[in-house]
Formats: sequence, C-alpha cells, structure tokens
Amino acid sequence: MNRTISDSGEANNGPFAKVETAEPTQRVKEIQIPMSWGYVAARSWGDISHQPVLAVHGRQDNAATFNHLIPLLPKGKYHFLCIDLPGHGLSSHFPAGLLYRVLTDYIITVRKVVDHFKWKQVIYMGHSLGGLLGYYFAGVFPELVKKLIVIDIMSHSNLPTHHHTELIRHYYEKLHEFEEKSLIKQPPRYSYKEALSRVITGRPSELSITSAKTLLTRDLKQVSDDRYVFCKDQRVKFLVFPIISNEQHMALLSFVRCPLLLIMGNQSSLKNYALAQELLQMFKKNCEEFSTPDRDSDLNLPVIGSLVYCESSALDHAAPEAGVS
Repeated sequence: MNRTISDSGEANNGPFAKVETAEPTQRVKEIQIPMSWGYVAARSWGDISHQPVLAVHGRQDNAATFNHLIPLLPKGKYHFLCIDLPGHGLSSHFPAGLLYRVLTDYIITVRKVVDHFKWKQVIYMGHSLGGLLGYYFAGVFPELVKKLIVIDIMSHSNLPTHHHTELIRHYYEKLHEFEEKSLIKQPPRYSYKEALSRVITGRPSELSITSAKTLLTRDLKQVSDDRYVFCKDQRVKFLVFPIISNEQHMALLSFVRCPLLLIMGNQSSLKNYALAQELLQMFKKNCEEFSTPDRDSDLNLPVIGSLVYCESSALDHAAPEAGVS
C-alpha cells in the first residue's frame, strides 16, 4: 500500500483534517518532467501557452508551498509551474552515493525544466533556497529570465576560505553516516499526527498547522494503516551550498540584471546578513528595475497569500489584478 496524501489532507482509506486552501479558479494538473535520473514532479496551473512563471520552493519544502498563493494571482495571463526540486516532494531522488549540490545540480535541473518546455524566457519566483537558485539561475542564464521574484532570502553565508577543507570533509562524513545507517535501518514510520508534529517543530521557526498540512500533501507516503514515511530524500538535509568566498559570491550575483522584486518577512533574521546592504546597492545599480517593499510582510510559508498586496512590476502588478489589498 503506497499512497501519498491528497491536497485535501486525506488518504484514500482514511480521513485527516482538511487543509484550507484558496479555491483553484484555473486548471491544475500534476505532471512529471523526464530527467536522466528519473523525473521532476510539478503542479501546472493555467494554460501552458501563456507567459510561464516558474515557482521554486525552499529547502525541505515542496511545490505545495505555492498552493495558497497561485489562486490569488492574475488569471488567464500566466502559466504557473511549481516544481518539486530533486529529492523533495514527489520528485525522483538522485542516485545513491551522490550529494545534492545547489550551484550545479539544482541549477542544471532548473535549466532542464526550461528546456523541456522550450521556454524562451521565464518569470522566476522562488522562496528561500528557491530564491537563492533564482539569483544563480538569473546570473548564469540571464537571457532566460524575464523577471525575478525572490521571497525571504538575501543570500547565504559563505565560510572563510580557510574553512573550506573542513566543509568538504563535513559533507563526506554526513554522506558516509547516512549510507551506513541506510544499510541497517529502514526509514522511520510515523502516524499522521506524529509526522505533522515533526514538520511543525522541526525547523528554525515553527510552522503553522495549516502550513505543515499543506507541505505534507506532497511529503508523505502511506505504507500501512496510519503509518507513513516521508517522501523527501534525507540527503537534502545536508545540501552542498557553493564552497566559494564572499567575493566570488558577489561576483556571481553581479550578473543578475533583470527586474528584481525582493520580499522579506518582518521576522526574518536574513535582513541582518553581513552583505545585505552591499547586495541591495548592487541590485539597485545592476538590475533593470529593483523593488523591495517598504512594508514588511508576515511570512508563514507556504501560506503566502498576504504577499500579493506588494506593489511591484512583478507579474504586472499582481495585487490590483488579483483584487487583494
């Protein structure tokens, strides 16, 4: 018996508390995009012939991150594609023995998605890790990004270069530990209530129940009566972030030239990122247009409908068209 939880928070053989989501007003389709290692799972909203908007979630999240936001955005104009990054949600895991590398593997994955649909340009929207990928993707492939929307991330902290050898060793040790455990232990099984509790509390900032239930719609597989395993690959807990200096990092982000909307949460510790002001000044100088709302947003992702009011050129002023104020 292998079942994933539906968007309503229910499995086929048992009820769970329903996830309250905005009612979809456009066609939503589950798709699988073929990759050499398997496939990337995604939720496709709207007409595929419209302007593509690629939405990418944060670390250990999944495409359900955007379930509450997409119905609030303009209809009949955009095709929203919300993907599960490899190792997340319903997407295939990378082969055994490999790590997940942000700057290479995930950027290549995004490029393969764009190539699959033969998109000439895409509006990219990313939260947290997805936003970081957006910076990188727009820097490496600027001709493919029409606009960039980044939610709640400035950048990531880079260790001083004299710590890089320690970091490489750390990644090896984590992978080796994971592989050793996998040989002798089966993935832990949880009741739905236990899984929900782990998602709510197992993060730096606690999620709401609604947010946790939303993520679980793509992160649980039922293996017996009221027993579930998580879908995500445990290796994503030690993602390999770029092992580069701050100078190299800034040089990479300096290639972001498209219109950029940056939205930060009012409790985000990332506002105090060491290079925050330098980054903001660089984006103001280099981007065709740069906007960061002067009103803080209360981010409880994946429930991010409150973001839509933010005035910007992104998505052609989404708030007025969506009727949200």
